[in-house]
Parts: sequence; C-alpha cells; structure tokens
Amino acid sequence: MRSFAVILAAISLFSCTTKTDNSTSTISLTDTPEGEAVEIKLKEYYKDMSARDWKKYRSHFWNNATITTAWQQPGDSAATVDVTTIDDFIKEAPNGPDSQPVFEEKMTDSKIKVQGNIAEAWVNYEAKFGKPDSLTQWKGVDVFTLMRHNSEWKIVSLVFEAEQ
Repeated sequence: MRSFAVILAAISLFSCTTKTDNSTSTISLTDTPEGEAVEIKLKEYYKDMSARDWKKYRSHFWNNATITTAWQQPGDSAATVDVTTIDDFIKEAPNGPDSQPVFEEKMTDSKIKVQGNIAEAWVNYEAKFGKPDSLTQWKGVDVFTLMRHNSEWKIVSLVFEAEQ
C-alpha cells in the first residue's frame, strides 16, 4: 500500500512538472514567427502614422490604449510626464503631426520579445518634421506593449523619448 502512495505521489509530481513546461512560458525574440508578426505590425504602424492616416493609425491600438512621454509645454518651466489615450492623441494631431507639411517616423531597429499573447518591442526610430526647406530631424526610442487577442496584435501602451 505504501508503494502505491509513493507511485501516486510521483505521478502527481510528474504531471505538475509537465504541465508547467508549456508554450506559454516560451520567450520568442524578433527572429521567430511570433516576433516577425509583431515587427510587421509595427512597420504598418509607422507607415500609417507617417501617412497621417489617423483611422488606420487608430486601428493599431486597443481601446483606451495610452501614449506616454515627458515633455515641456511652451511656457512651462519644466517637463512633465504626459499620459494620454490614443483617442485624445489623435484629437490633438492638428496641433502636432498635422501642423506641418512634413511628418515622418521610420523604424531603424527593433528588439522584440514575445511571451504567450504579450509582446514588448523596443524600437529605435528616425523622425522628420517641418517644412521642406526647414526640417527638424531627430532620433528616439519607442517602447511598445502589445497584446494578442483573437489572433490580432494591437498596442496597449506606447512610451517614447527623443534622444537628447
């Protein structure tokens, strides 16, 4: 009887160990199919943003997704952290990206990590903004958190910072 209890305990322990070793604990990087799918989604994001197609741009985000950065508004003495929803960001586009004839952001490099239905992407970008004869250019980093639901990757949050 005692050996039966030992065997039962061993089977229970083995099944617990097998159960925790599943694909949701696997981490995938950019060069995997999951990472490549996220990278493709982000390339579409930058294309739609640079085209200022705000309807397509909005489709890359889940409802109530946020965009966050630290910036100093004109007249303020110091920068503050600004967290805004995607819908509020788009409402302000006429005062930002749409306020000049040239606006472009392009991805130059990405590091993507996927675990289950969650992805994190660190993306280096280059940007241009202004008029053709007086462009401001800079580089920066975007950090995205994405979630896959019903086989679709969308952005939950974006934090960005321009290089100083």
